[in-house]
Amino acid sequence: METVCFGPIENENQRSVDLYLVPESNNTCALIVFVHGGAWRTEDKLDYKDLCLEFRKQGISTASINYRLSLKGDNPIQHPDHIIDVGEGIKYLYEHSAGKYNKDKIYLVGHSAGAHIALMLLLDTELPYHQYIKGTIGVSGIYDIPLLLKEFPTYLDFIAQAFGPDASTYYRASPISKSSNLLQDKPIIIAQSNQDELINKEQANVMFQHLKSMHANVTLDETIIGSHYEVMNFQNLHKLVQHLVST
Repeated sequence: METVCFGPIENENQRSVDLYLVPESNNTCALIVFVHGGAWRTEDKLDYKDLCLEFRKQGISTASINYRLSLKGDNPIQHPDHIIDVGEGIKYLYEHSAGKYNKDKIYLVGHSAGAHIALMLLLDTELPYHQYIKGTIGVSGIYDIPLLLKEFPTYLDFIAQAFGPDASTYYRASPISKSSNLLQDKPIIIAQSNQDELINKEQANVMFQHLKSMHANVTLDETIIGSHYEVMNFQNLHKLVQHLVST
């Protein structure tokens, strides 16, 4: 494993990425970048260490990325900081591939809040980062914040911590509000487990329909199994990643 920092602060863990490259990785190989969830306020890239190692055993180069979290304090990190942090990390990977992987084959796999970040990076053309992304998988993602709060009102606690108290901004901060005419044929997979107890399938359904309305190359996958925190495992993701990179 190799760790690189992409932020302005030297050796800062919050803006860093761990690379798990296969020994034979070269400029023809895809790179799968995992974006962790945790309600924009918890979890860490090391949570996916075992997952990345398993992919590496199977000959697939991966990375796991950190971003600044929305912790309580005098200088809170809030939207769009999380998105920009991950975007800058993807830009760094694109610009510093050094022949270790194909910079034009960088794919994102985001879970929960990480899926929100991944889809925002792909769809928000007011930001520059979509150009560095070849395709995306959203797993048990949050795509429509107002709809999420309608179904789960108690989630306002972490939503307000990450996005601020003004509910009128939540829709524009959701991937469901973004449209792009620059997707070309980039593959997108919206994956949802029917056993997920924290995010219901309406999030996946509305995101899928929104992407279909843009004529995107999108697949809705409901074959993954497990609760919200169980779905990010090799058995679920290997087939989805294989489909993503072969499309």
